[in-house]
Amino acid sequence: MQSKYQQKLKREESVRIKKEAEEAKMQKMKAIQREKSNKLEEKKRLQENLRREAFREHQQYKTAEFLSRLDAELPDRSTCQTALRVPQSSAWARSQAYKDSLKEEENKKLQKKKEEQHQKSELLEFNRQQQEEERTKTHQAEHRRVNNIFLDRLQGKSQPGGFEHVGGHWNMNSGNSWDV
Repeated sequence: MQSKYQQKLKREESVRIKKEAEEAKMQKMKAIQREKSNKLEEKKRLQENLRREAFREHQQYKTAEFLSRLDAELPDRSTCQTALRVPQSSAWARSQAYKDSLKEEENKKLQKKKEEQHQKSELLEFNRQQQEEERTKTHQAEHRRVNNIFLDRLQGKSQPGGFEHVGGHWNMNSGNSWDV
């Protein structure tokens, strides 16, 4: 009886040890996954920071480029400031000016594309008209040719000494003939 009880205890102990080993294994796997996840998040965070930094630098470059272009286009600043008494532009105003210039560039590009499309459509319409005129001329020339042949045949039949059609041959009253 006691040996059965001891065997049962041993089995329970081995099951408990197995469960603990599996649990430890699961905890180890979870820790590895957590570590991978943390590394991936850190990598994403670094990439996002790099992207933002690159965007900020690009934006600063474009803003500086715009402001230098704006400065070059304006007359002498000292005369302009004394004449107009305009306060120095704020960052918001510069930003607005930059946005406006981007919109203006976009509108210019759009207008240019519209003009190109309009020119293409005019060219296509012109080509279509030329083809239609060519077809009409060809058709009229063919029609004239057929009419002239018809009229020539009519004149030949009605005139003495003209052509006559006899059994697949054109005969002249003079006696010469040829196949049609």
